[in-house]
Amino acid sequence: MKRINLNKSILVTALVIGALVVISFSNSSKSKKVTIDYKSSVVSYFGTNSVTKADLVKQAKLIDIADRRFETKWKNKNPKGISEEYIVEGAVFMKPGVKPRLGRADIEKEFTESVKGVDRVEFYQDELEFYGEMDVAFQRCHMLGFVDTKKEHTFEGSYIILWKKENGKWLIHYDMFNSDK
Repeated sequence: MKRINLNKSILVTALVIGALVVISFSNSSKSKKVTIDYKSSVVSYFGTNSVTKADLVKQAKLIDIADRRFETKWKNKNPKGISEEYIVEGAVFMKPGVKPRLGRADIEKEFTESVKGVDRVEFYQDELEFYGEMDVAFQRCHMLGFVDTKKEHTFEGSYIILWKKENGKWLIHYDMFNSDK
């Protein structure tokens, strides 16, 4: 009788300790979500770090600055400069009907042609999500393209970008867009 109770006690104790370990681990690794509104878009953080709304605003502003750099380089017809907005190793650019452009050199060739057909672009962020150590971000936006400096846009599209922080600077890792109309 004592042996059965001892085995049951050991089993119950092991189950309780196991449950406590699982609960403790689950609570410590639960993802935290912080969300703000920024320039008519939603900006969020998903991860385990303690991130404040001020941290989100700071990083959202840096991504916004990167978007404006890209627009300026496009307007200045600077495909090399545009390609430098992508990470050094492993950058990918995808557009409809064309095989993905891999690496900065291939992306520069793509934009050498693209800036000829569209004089300028404007990007409008819809959502921005940061992950991990706030060194990776996903951005969903819509864009307008203008030709011959007309006031009315001639192109509408949507795009997603996976940003990566490289040497403290936000650069594009994956970039994919489509035409909305």
